[in-house]
Amino acid sequence: MSRYIACIGILCFCYSCGHEHGPHTHTHDHDGHTHGADERGDGHSHYENQEDRPAFSYLTMDGEFHLNPGDSLSQNDPRNPSRLILQTSNEKGTLTRMTFFEHNDLNVKLAECGYQYIGSKPDPHYYPEQSKTSVWDIFEKVEEYSGNCMNYKYVISRSPHGDPVHMHLRYGQDVEALLAMSNDEEDDRFNPWWATYCDINRTTSCD
Repeated sequence: MSRYIACIGILCFCYSCGHEHGPHTHTHDHDGHTHGADERGDGHSHYENQEDRPAFSYLTMDGEFHLNPGDSLSQNDPRNPSRLILQTSNEKGTLTRMTFFEHNDLNVKLAECGYQYIGSKPDPHYYPEQSKTSVWDIFEKVEEYSGNCMNYKYVISRSPHGDPVHMHLRYGQDVEALLAMSNDEEDDRFNPWWATYCDINRTTSCD
């Protein structure tokens, strides 16, 4: 079954859950080109077990994740927390809780913050010409539980998807600025910013 974006104003809700790929898939051949794990960008989503997927992608923001093993662009970018603990539910009135850990230490907690999902927007680089599933979920901080949550006012996520499951995340003070990073020129400062996270127990690449 496919789902397509419906937009109200600038916010877009619910998107395609089909098996679609953008130009920067990883570790497999696509359109005659083999992509390595260090290639930048991720314009794809793929769902092997559609019947198990929540109707709304932000409800997959649940579980513990670490930076993609063997992916140097994710591992070496100092902006990326080393570990994430995510807690969400479909129970009415609840927040999505996110815990961020120091880039160089899986055990040093930087902040634990509560978020409200406020909508979804398509990636400005990939959607729709290259991928109908490259859509970011947007979260706004509404609670500060511990640590310095100021750095994480907004979090945008390519929420957990795929097989093996993986996700992508950016954070900052301005949603439009975070989305625009997809169009940044490739450079030696890890831009465009495409951190990839895997399930905490995974020891090989998930992307």
